Amino acid sequence: EDQIWLQQQLDERNLVAFVRDGAILPRVSGADDKPMELEKAVPFASPERLKVSFSLPNAGTTIHGLGIPKGITLICGGGFHGKSTLLETLQVGIYPKISGDGREFCMTSPDACKIRAEDGRNVQAVDISNFINNLPFGKDTTCFSSMDASGSTSQATGIVEALECGATTLLIDEDTCATNFMIRDDKMMQLVAEDKEPITPFVRTVRSLYDDMGVSTVIVIGGTGDYFDVSDVVLLMDSYKCFDATEKAKKIVASAKESSSEIPHSASQSVVFRPAKRKRMLNGNMFQPNGKVKTMSQDSVSYGETELDLTCLEQLVTKSQTIAISNALQRLPNLVQHGKSLRETLNELEKRIDEGSLECLAPGQCHGGMARPRLIEIAGAINRLRRPKSIIQGKDME
Repeated sequence: EDQIWLQQQLDERNLVAFVRDGAILPRVSGADDKPMELEKAVPFASPERLKVSFSLPNAGTTIHGLGIPKGITLICGGGFHGKSTLLETLQVGIYPKISGDGREFCMTSPDACKIRAEDGRNVQAVDISNFINNLPFGKDTTCFSSMDASGSTSQATGIVEALECGATTLLIDEDTCATNFMIRDDKMMQLVAEDKEPITPFVRTVRSLYDDMGVSTVIVIGGTGDYFDVSDVVLLMDSYKCFDATEKAKKIVASAKESSSEIPHSASQSVVFRPAKRKRMLNGNMFQPNGKVKTMSQDSVSYGETELDLTCLEQLVTKSQTIAISNALQRLPNLVQHGKSLRETLNELEKRIDEGSLECLAPGQCHGGMARPRLIEIAGAINRLRRPKSIIQGKDME
């Protein structure tokens, strides 16, 4: 209860996440989610400037730790120094932890969404024109569809879909990103003319996402300093110890602007992010399974003759959530109403779950094997199901 209470306090404290001092963030291995042995692990300690406190109402104790503020936060550092480990803690921080996990009271905004590139994923009727435009042969990106999206188009799609579901915090790790989507440096901009490059790098839109849309971003970045120009907070991980490097990063930016480089620095100049004009809607009939539905694993569902791959929905943590998702998909033919957007349909689904529990997803089955997923993950499955014309765009929103 105290962990949920703390999570509920984040928004009014102007925070997107909290990491408790003394928490054990590293895991035994990628295949073992237990905490690393105390003798080997470095307990987390917050930089003093970013330290915040919470007085827990039930335990009656006060805990201290890192408060990550709303805005743009970079997690920097050398390879293998704990950058991704910290982001993975934020990634699962949407859930409270059991005692002994090591990450108890490390909490993130409940609608934080992990974004990554997904070569080959299905995309249907998504407006990615904020990031990708002027494609060769005039292909439209305001209603983009592909059965085999590239790294950059899939990552752009992931962001737009997350915003559609109400995400207000994006979690991004450069290790799982498309490089050409994240940055395009000054030298490359000199070589490839702007009208020949359809991609607007994320570094140029991330500032507007927060200033104009209220969407915060936490980015693990170790390969480019261009994000220093647009950041609010810069964390530096060194041997799993966390330092506040914000002032140092700002001095580096100021020094670069004063340099006598002959190449003008425009790689991180911000552009305005525009909200989508048209809502996306579901074609309910396309979600008929037309065969047996079986949840194969946490990451895979056999949906009739369609194989649904959820590997890149990294915030799913149990097969029980995936079972609930597969049952939710089967309810869509009877749930979708003409003219209702994808978001409105999901809100109706959430309302039914709130009123009737998860059993409304499998009526009459007395199903005890489901755990509740977020709407973000249900939408993620809908968006990845390879059924042509299952999602369409409506008219311009007023």
